[in-house]
Amino acid sequence: MIQTPLLADNRFAEHLLQHTPVSTFVLDAQHQVMIWNKACEQLTELKAETMVGTKQHWRGFYTEPRPCLADLLLDSTLGNISDLYEQASAFSAGTDICHTENWCLMPDGRRLYLVIDAGAIRNAQGEVVAVVETQRDRTEQRLMMQSLSESEQRISTILGSAMDAIVTIGPQQTITLFNAAAARIFRCAADFAIGQPIERFVAPACYPLFKQFIAFDSTAAKNQAWVPEGLSARRADGEEFPIEATFSPLEAGGQKLCTIILRDVNDRYLAEEKLQRLQEEKGYLQEVINDDHNPGDFVSGSKEMRAVMAQVRRVARTDTPVLLLGETGTGKELLARAVHESSDRSAAILVKVNCAALPADLLESELFGHEKGAFTGAIQQRKGRFELADKGSLFLDELGELSLSAQAKLLRVLQEQEFERVGGSETLKVDVRVIAATHRNLAEEVAAGRFRADLYYRLNVFPIDVPPLRQRLVDIPLLARFFLGKYAKKFAKPLTDIDPAGLEQLRQYQWPGNVRELQNVIERAVILSSGPWLEIAPLVSPRVHASALVQPLRTLEAVEREHILRTLAATDWVISGSKGAAAILAMNPNTLRSRMQKLGIVKSHG
Repeated sequence: MIQTPLLADNRFAEHLLQHTPVSTFVLDAQHQVMIWNKACEQLTELKAETMVGTKQHWRGFYTEPRPCLADLLLDSTLGNISDLYEQASAFSAGTDICHTENWCLMPDGRRLYLVIDAGAIRNAQGEVVAVVETQRDRTEQRLMMQSLSESEQRISTILGSAMDAIVTIGPQQTITLFNAAAARIFRCAADFAIGQPIERFVAPACYPLFKQFIAFDSTAAKNQAWVPEGLSARRADGEEFPIEATFSPLEAGGQKLCTIILRDVNDRYLAEEKLQRLQEEKGYLQEVINDDHNPGDFVSGSKEMRAVMAQVRRVARTDTPVLLLGETGTGKELLARAVHESSDRSAAILVKVNCAALPADLLESELFGHEKGAFTGAIQQRKGRFELADKGSLFLDELGELSLSAQAKLLRVLQEQEFERVGGSETLKVDVRVIAATHRNLAEEVAAGRFRADLYYRLNVFPIDVPPLRQRLVDIPLLARFFLGKYAKKFAKPLTDIDPAGLEQLRQYQWPGNVRELQNVIERAVILSSGPWLEIAPLVSPRVHASALVQPLRTLEAVEREHILRTLAATDWVISGSKGAAAILAMNPNTLRSRMQKLGIVKSHG
């Protein structure tokens, strides 16, 4: 033991300090080490023999050379306490006691976390004669606290990033944990929810069932349970919503807890509906991609079609139903697409239904969808084209083929924008603009009782008559060359133009199949042609057109002459009068006689 004059008369105190298990050293008023106890030797691995009588005590407790807490306490007794205030975490002037804790560097390079206390010793005259400093090694506890804090931080980050609500409740069934997803789903902050009874966030009607899974003394609450349906939660604003939940019992710190992981089933339903809608749209758009027709195919230079397009542009920006009237093959679908793409609905989808291509018993299901089991073969629920076209447009081609029951449902959608699926009772709301087309005379269909008058008047608000190709001869060369370019590229044929004779044949033909027939003629001609010019002549064979080109192409005058002759024969060559040939041909009798003379038509007397 190192003897010091200061404590020579109090050997018991020195003996006590030497053998205390807490690392302790004593400084005199000159900052020299008076006592360096055994615990201090063990902590610093510096022997008392080398330390007593020196001022090197600071080096064992700081990461950089500076006075220790004891030094600062000695200085503070002289009135200089600014450094002490800065270094000590707890110090009160006049008490002669201060405290701090920090990471400290040992002589051998170790870093220890020390809790340091220092106190001044005064003589009878009140003078500071020594300072005692103790250091307690709390490195292990500090590391454990850091590890625990980091673990809690990781857990907090995981819980905060979870998409599902995570709620923990204690023995009193009050909330002890409420993650960010729970705050979003229940529409309240965690601070509001924590401490509240879980019953506050459960729909009253299903709380008895809910309670079975969180009652710690019940059998159901002893094991993990997943409840996929039958439960409803309640948001902070009182709104109830269906949930699926997993209940997991656990013990922590001697307490029984229950962690509930729950999900708003409405979110899943909405996600499933959105996915299904996207899949249906994908399938429908694939059909559109595979279709030969698209808005880019609309080619015209005639004044008749310019007038039609002016009507299209005029009505497109409204939500008024559009009725396209005209013969088959005149391009009504392309006009429907033009109406849609010029409208405010162009960002949404245009859905097409060919009413003539589906059996009557399936057409309603196609339009309005059906519920599972609605009819034989309905093995699952199916959405109809009206639901698919929501916020967009629906093109009903061949409208005149709709059954009377489908017409009634269509009228309701047009008026109320609502309907039920086949076999269902739920009323569905949609926002759909209807564009219809038909080659039938709907006024005659109404008179015959095959078409509803109220639906006809509702659709006939803005009719557009699409002229047949024979009434816009200017378009024939334009369309023919357009289709030539299209199919020459498709079949890799080096065709540059149409031979003049063939082009004249195209002009003279009546085109009962309109643009669609012309397209088919050009496609076949491209396949058959071998030179740089498209050859039309081979296509005058009766084999080319099953429905139209049953004989060679003839001049317009030849066709007109034959038509007048047939009409005269049917009227027994009566020209004037209400039942005469002129009335049937919608001509003035004098005009008809003039045409007959020009065409060399005379009544045979044989």
